[in-house]
Formats: sequence, C-alpha cells, structure tokens
Amino acid sequence: MKDMRFLWPLLLIFCLGAQAFAQEVKLEITGAELIKIPVAVPEFAGPKPLASQIAAVVRQDLRWHLVFNVLGEGLEARETKLFSTLGVDWLLTGKISATGERVAAAFYLQDLVKGKTVLSRGYRGPKDSARYMAHRFVDLAVKEMIGVPGVSFSRVAYVVRRGWHDTLYVQDFDGARKVAVAEGELILQPRLSPDGKLLAFVYYEKRRPQIHVIDLRTGKRFVLAKYPGLNAAPVWHPRGDRLVVTLSKDGNPDLYLIDLSGRILRRLTFGEGVNTGGSFSPDGKELAFVSDRSGSPQIYVLNLLTRGVRRLTFSGSYNVSPSWSPTGDRIAYASQQGGRFAVYTIDPHGGEPTRVTEKGSFEAPVFAPNGRLILAQGVDGLWLFLANGASARLYLPGRALFPTWRYLK
Repeated sequence: MKDMRFLWPLLLIFCLGAQAFAQEVKLEITGAELIKIPVAVPEFAGPKPLASQIAAVVRQDLRWHLVFNVLGEGLEARETKLFSTLGVDWLLTGKISATGERVAAAFYLQDLVKGKTVLSRGYRGPKDSARYMAHRFVDLAVKEMIGVPGVSFSRVAYVVRRGWHDTLYVQDFDGARKVAVAEGELILQPRLSPDGKLLAFVYYEKRRPQIHVIDLRTGKRFVLAKYPGLNAAPVWHPRGDRLVVTLSKDGNPDLYLIDLSGRILRRLTFGEGVNTGGSFSPDGKELAFVSDRSGSPQIYVLNLLTRGVRRLTFSGSYNVSPSWSPTGDRIAYASQQGGRFAVYTIDPHGGEPTRVTEKGSFEAPVFAPNGRLILAQGVDGLWLFLANGASARLYLPGRALFPTWRYLK
C-alpha cells in the first residue's frame, strides 16, 4: 500500500479545503454595519468574588453571540434609571448565595423599553456548577431578546497542530474545561455527535487512516472503521446512531453509511469521481457532500430516500466543506478565491450564494447549534462569524483546525 501520509492531502482535499428584525429583536444591519443590542449586566448581588465571577461569565457569554453591546461592569443593579437614560434596552441581573459547597442563583431579564421583567429563573447545585447556571440562563435570555436560542451551553472540539504532532481538544464554548482527548502524528476532521457526547475523528496509525470514536463521558475510545485504503470524513446522522464515512476499499473514494459497530449499512455513491465529506440536513433525509464528478470540487446534495443527486454550487471552481445549518435554511461552505478561501452560505435548494468572509482566508466552516453563527479556521486561529457576515471575532488564536460544535445535553 502506498504511503498514506503523502496521499492524504490529495484524497481528502475536498473535505479540508487547501487547508431587520421587529422591535422585539432590535437588531439592524445597514450594509456591512451591525448595530448591536445594548444590554446592561451590572454586578450581581451576593458573596465576592463568586458573584462577580458569575456576572463576568454572563457578560462574556453575551459578547460571544456577536450581536450585543454589553455594559454595566462595576455598576450596581439599582442604577436602572441610568441604564434607561443611556438607551439600554435590556437589563440582566442576578443574585448569588452560597452555603458550604452549594450555590443558589437567581437571574432576571428586564425589558427596559416595556418596563417589566420578562424572564426569571432560579438554580441550585454544587458551587462548581455556577457557570452552567449562568450559561443556561443566558441562552434563555438570548432567545427572549433576538428570537433564537443562545449557544453558551455548548461544546467545541478542534485540532491543534504543532509540526508533525496533532492534539485533539474538547472545551466548553466559553473556553472552560479544555481537555486533550487524543494525540498523534495526524488527526483530521473531528465531529461531535448530535448530543455532544461522542466524538468521531480520523486518526493516522503507522501512516494509515482509521476512524476512531471517543465517548466523552467515560473516555472510552474505539476504532469505528479501518478498512483497506482510505477511512475518512465521518459525518453523524441526526439520530446519532450511524454515520456517513468516506472509504476507498472498493477502489474509488465513495460514501458509505455505517453503524456504530462499523458495519456498512449502505453504499451511497458509486465512483463518479471522488466523493467525500458532508453534512446532513436536520431531518436526516438529505446529505450535502463534495464531488469532482463535474471536473472540479463542488457541493452536491444526495436524497437518501430517492438516491437522487443534484449539484448545488455553480459559482466558483473549487467549493468544499459543506455544513448544513441546524435550522435547515442555509449550507455553509469554503470556496477558493485567488489562492485563498472564503466562507459562503447558500440556500439548500440552490440560488446565489452569500459571502460571509471578506478578508483573510477561512476554511472548514461549521454552523453554531442555533444556526446563527459560523466557526471557521483561519491562518491565525479559529474565527467566529455571524452567519450573514456582519460581525466577526477571533475565537481561538493559534494553529487550530477542523472545528466542530454542538449543544451540551
């Protein structure tokens, strides 16, 4: 067998790349300018420093959503009139109490325009769970403010590359609980399962690719696929009990549906060029994937019921790494533009794509669990974008690759 270490860039290139709302929403976009929603989060009542730490968690959670202008640090909640005169629309307050190793938290969201509390929740638990209490309330508050759930209570995985050594990390979206779960010479394409509890990835052992799965609750790791030739691009079905993978055991890199024991349930493509990568529609009935059957890498959609295939992208000669939004309305992908890559989104039924990134080079886009943000790898780290491109922020600096993102459940 040929040295797979040198073959993988050719075989996997399609997966990797080259490596107006209403008053309730209060989010306006004029051209490329985003007018952010002003939210005040003053200091929380309760014992220091715990109360201050939880207030800081809430502020950071809101900032990561890229649509909020977060104010109030160092101010007291009684300054409500001040917040109103400053044009703040929303006020989020909290009360923290602790007894021994237990903590109780109460959070409140006030609509200052309507002059009433619109959301309140109380939580109790171990002291080390206080962050998660904050995350849960922020996600509810985000839904109240902009109409879609927040993503604070979610998990991200990615690969950090240093020379010829890769490390696979998993962390909470806010960067806490960062854990290295695998190391090796080459690790590619990690994908979190729909419930965020399992992590599939491509692992090279003795220069041969295999697909491994880690149970993030127990740390148990097993080999899912090690067929002769290429084992690549794991893609979880929304049910979480099966995956689509790219195998070349029959000669051509094609898509196969397998269960969690590695047993092949069905072959999905049959040798019309290289077929690889992909992302399921939220209902699991369709699969977006990459093929060069037309002469260059393009995004196609396979209907798993009829087995019909249709080409989705026609603009650009090199389009890879599709990621279907959990809301089902867009597919993100990377398109090569003059030696660099840009992130686009497109309606799953076709039409003109929308460009998300303007400067730099970005690959391997993945939608947030709420479908309103996109995480992509840039030359200087992972970047977070609003799905319409109106705002961006560096999420994780360094040589970080292949992000994957799911809610914690």
